Amino acid sequence: MKKQRKILSSILLIGLGIFLVSFYFPTKRPPFLSHNEKNNHRLTVSNLHSQNVILQKLDTQEIIYQKNKDEQIAIASLTKIMTAYILLTEAPDLEANLTIDPQVINELTTLGASLSGFISNDQITIRDLAYGILLPSGGDAAVIAANWLSGSEAAFTKKMNQYAQDLKMEQTQFKNATGLDEAGHYSTVSDLRLLLNKALKNQDFYQIFTTFEHQTNTSPFAPEGYALSSTLLKEKNDLSLQHGTLLGGKTGYTKKAGLCLASIAEINGELYLFISAGANGDPNTEQFNLTDAKLLYNQL
Repeated sequence: MKKQRKILSSILLIGLGIFLVSFYFPTKRPPFLSHNEKNNHRLTVSNLHSQNVILQKLDTQEIIYQKNKDEQIAIASLTKIMTAYILLTEAPDLEANLTIDPQVINELTTLGASLSGFISNDQITIRDLAYGILLPSGGDAAVIAANWLSGSEAAFTKKMNQYAQDLKMEQTQFKNATGLDEAGHYSTVSDLRLLLNKALKNQDFYQIFTTFEHQTNTSPFAPEGYALSSTLLKEKNDLSLQHGTLLGGKTGYTKKAGLCLASIAEINGELYLFISAGANGDPNTEQFNLTDAKLLYNQL
């Protein structure tokens, strides 16, 4: 009996000793992480050029990294994601033809907008028009699509805003179909994430968004069709990733918006979505929007 009491006393003393040591000399624990820190702590990021960034795992919608994701900003040609999505959603027949309006081309040329390369008065299919919106970022293709669907660009922007409302893009307002800088035309990278998640579920949109080069059907003024290339294929752009593949994307630029990018990539068998805006530079400098995307993608 005495032996049992001694053993019990020893156990109690050991337990008390462990408690006192842990109380006076606590082990270090990781600090409490805020919601944003939890999202960002997996990545080491320094000197990002983009002022607004969001990186998301596509299937779970987990936000891996974010920076100023809810700030209202100019979004340049990322606007055309909505324009193309509406066109591909509402067009009853993507193989139907429409005419390239010369007035639209002339007006947008005057404004210095990016163009698709389609020839005035030519006949092209709705599908090829969508390629013209997303690959070369054709402002002419965007406005022609708006006019074809709604009768005017002004009427089409009402449709854009209704789509945005339905998608709960609460910090977004569209004033045009192209993304040219205009008062009251804004969004956030967080809202654009909602749009792109929805648009990528449209098979036709996904096909175009993940295409870098496309040869259109023959047409009266282009017997061999038009060769359309993504703006991501600029000279010196390196699209390679360390652990995966850049599947496609849409760039944008205006003086107010800076360099912008929406893209998706497959990394180690998983799909990720990256959206950024507000990077320094212009179409003639290093494409810092792509530099930022690769920096984050390569850490996954």
